[in-house]
Amino acid sequence: MQNETEARDGEREEGRAGSGAEYTPEMMNRIYEAVLNQVEEAVVISDDENKVIFINRAAEVIEGVDAKKSLHKSMEELYCPTENTPKHSRHAIVLNTGIAANEYFNQYVVKESHKVLNVIERMFPVNYKNRTVAVYSLIKNLPVMKKTMEQSLELYTHFEEEKPRNGTKYTFSSILGNDINFVEAISNAKHVAQNQTNVLIYGETGTGKELFAQSIHNYSVFQNGPFISVNCAAIPATLLESMFFGTVKGSYTGANNMAGLFEQAENGTLFLDEINSMDIALQAKLLKVIENKTVRRIGSEKELSINCRILCALNEDPLECIENGKLRRDLYYRLSSCILHIPPLRSRKSDIPLLCGCFITRYNKEYGQHIRRVDSGLMERFLRYQWPGNVRELQHVVESAYSVSEQNLDVLRLEHISPYYRSFFAEPGIAGAAAPMAADPAAWETVDSPVSSAAGSADTVDFTTKVSAAPGDFRALPPPAHGPGGFPGSPGQSPEPPSLPLKEAMDAYEKSILSATLARLGGNVSAAARELMITRQALQHKIKKYGL
Repeated sequence: MQNETEARDGEREEGRAGSGAEYTPEMMNRIYEAVLNQVEEAVVISDDENKVIFINRAAEVIEGVDAKKSLHKSMEELYCPTENTPKHSRHAIVLNTGIAANEYFNQYVVKESHKVLNVIERMFPVNYKNRTVAVYSLIKNLPVMKKTMEQSLELYTHFEEEKPRNGTKYTFSSILGNDINFVEAISNAKHVAQNQTNVLIYGETGTGKELFAQSIHNYSVFQNGPFISVNCAAIPATLLESMFFGTVKGSYTGANNMAGLFEQAENGTLFLDEINSMDIALQAKLLKVIENKTVRRIGSEKELSINCRILCALNEDPLECIENGKLRRDLYYRLSSCILHIPPLRSRKSDIPLLCGCFITRYNKEYGQHIRRVDSGLMERFLRYQWPGNVRELQHVVESAYSVSEQNLDVLRLEHISPYYRSFFAEPGIAGAAAPMAADPAAWETVDSPVSSAAGSADTVDFTTKVSAAPGDFRALPPPAHGPGGFPGSPGQSPEPPSLPLKEAMDAYEKSILSATLARLGGNVSAAARELMITRQALQHKIKKYGL
């Protein structure tokens, strides 16, 4: 039995040996060629005379050559250098020295296809019996590498943005806007986020205070901790104190051991929205927590150290809140070392098309619609409207069209908006001001956003999935007719045809407003900034820009 087993093992060994012996040099060459043709990198091999003996399929595609026609030609016949590269063949250098050339940038011209290639190349010698018998190059096309990296980055960013993060939904990449004052607010918020100071965010209702607060949290050292948001106006004053500080069992009837919000936000961020609605006495206790970094539960005698960042927000001017008794002066001064002002939508109307494009993209997905365009007349009304509800109101107006309109809508017009919101834009002042401009659809074409008048009707603006617009993009607009309060387009006034390009007309208008305001206030920059509702830094920038 043992002899039979040994005999079978011997036969298998002989079979393997016999099978291996059948691989001829021709078959091996076919195997190597098949493998190299599946490699994504371009491969070019030259012999000891610097003549091409192999070009793989990737090299054919990248260089635009025929591999069979290129065989046995010298490297100098196939390629030539550019003014940015050496005047001699690198293959020849590696062949003569036997030294590999590790990853370097190369630029060369392919004579057959006349292509100028920018590549990342690696070159290695093949040594046999103490001499170099061949040289092979591994080549990556630089533009293809760049595109692949961008696609990978987009995919990574997509999944990062979709991933839930510590109770937040927003980062700075979620904030849209190109207006100079708004961009400055974002920049300031990013700088503030890098340190651990407490911040007071001031902005009207609907400007995006919580969006900024979440972005600051996710840009800070506290990003891995919890983000807890509390709207002080939505919670009864009798409950706020126990919510903030926590309780111990028996401190009052029904009380249990419960951690307060300061404890729950440990190593994270506590965002207190509308603190001007908080009871003045509770504001005093909040000030103590901010200063001492300790908190005491209701009914306890023990002070607990806390480590969380506190962000506060106001929907009214801080100084007016102090005068009206809604905000403690000492709390304001404790927080005023860092105040972020978010400009209202009416002061950054150039961002309205960008925001509309974003909302259209979002609601197309949510409602299964395919709206691609906003009627230019409707957009004109949007730009004339003062938006007391700011970005949130604009969002609701756009969404209302999806809620009440029919399916398969392509162009968003005034009649598609819900009747309640439609009345806001049907006022005589707005309609009268918009009429002269609605006739010229090209007036609403933007420089950076993909606007297409050829793709649809002649009176519409096209929004695609990715919309971007820069400040001052709109062209060919008539200069505004100034009514009471300096607002353009007052009822009964017809704007004259433009005598200047929009950018120059807008600059001239802005310069005149700034000059008049500064003159009236005796050159007081801080007072002028408050009156114009912009930051002092933004006003200084404009003063320098216009040489005032």
